[in-house]
Amino acid sequence: MAESLEREKLAREKAESANRAKDYFLASLSHELRTPLNPILLLASDGSENADFPPEIRTYFQTIRKNIELEARLIDDLLDITRITHGKLSLHLNVVDVKMVLEEAIRYVRPELDEKLIDLQFHFVSPSRHFQGDDARLHQVFWNVLKNAVKFTPPRGTITISAQLVENYLRISVTDTGIGINPAELGQIFDAFSQGDPAKNVGHRFGGLGLGLAIARKLVEMHNGRIAATSEGPGKGATFTIELPAVKPAKSSLPILASSLETSSPRAIKPAICVLLVEDHEPTRMALSHLLSRRGFKVVSVSNAAEARNAVTKEKIGLVISDIGLPAENGNELMKHLSISFGLKGIALTGYGMEEDIEKCRVSGFGAHLVKPVNIHALENALALVLNH
Repeated sequence: MAESLEREKLAREKAESANRAKDYFLASLSHELRTPLNPILLLASDGSENADFPPEIRTYFQTIRKNIELEARLIDDLLDITRITHGKLSLHLNVVDVKMVLEEAIRYVRPELDEKLIDLQFHFVSPSRHFQGDDARLHQVFWNVLKNAVKFTPPRGTITISAQLVENYLRISVTDTGIGINPAELGQIFDAFSQGDPAKNVGHRFGGLGLGLAIARKLVEMHNGRIAATSEGPGKGATFTIELPAVKPAKSSLPILASSLETSSPRAIKPAICVLLVEDHEPTRMALSHLLSRRGFKVVSVSNAAEARNAVTKEKIGLVISDIGLPAENGNELMKHLSISFGLKGIALTGYGMEEDIEKCRVSGFGAHLVKPVNIHALENALALVLNH
């Protein structure tokens, strides 16, 4: 029995060690994939809205931005499905305006709707719109379902979104006039990596990894809700229905997390503030310095924690923007020192986006956590959030 217990102990320790190694690998993979995309998305998202550029040039930047954001979403999906598999996906509950989250998701797919000349109809008739939930994750659910509808709806089709209170649930339906779903496929539509009949080459035809709906189902279930799909068959469109419990929301505090793909309008930013930018990736450091300077900030740019510690003794710093994966001393250790010793506020700009990474940033004193690649809207919103707190 003693030998059996010892073998069991060793096997458990080996499994735990393998899980830690896998978590470390996923975090490192995320960082390495996201970091090179960051300066591209920052500059492209800024250039796509820069009124100094002619429309043709802005269109080019918009194309770059759109494809980088798609690449980032694929990385997010791969990491999320891994978190779900290992039970490591958690929610940050707050008071959520569901109507606003839906409108944000619609804005996010608006370029594709306009490109395909799809008519979108939105009817929100529920008397209640505020619920307890994770707004970023609900945005992800609605975005995935809407993106799916746009993808499988032909040009000049119609997508109808309706929201109404049914008993104790807010029922949100997304109906399209797309290619429809075979009855045999309805049972597996929410399975990971499922995207129609492989024999018909559906996955290659429409792109993607087939993870969006699997992630959406898990996120809805984590909100104690349910999601279902119905279709009368091929060529007859489909309807996706999401039901969320109408739980009375608790009092909320100001959220400290900012979504890396946030698209809402930024709040007013106070100019003439000196920003300490700590980033060891030179292209990102150069892009951020340029964009911050254009927005009226004075920028002190350094590449490591030692240089940052030296800079705060020479300059009157008002805000810190720091990468986490710095050489020698990491960004969390640096922020803890700057927060305690100088009372500075900070924004974490990092390729590490696992739940434990976000929590470490919060504990270290960061007021916002942005996961690379970041577009200019997300950066502006995080600046406004931290500076106006």
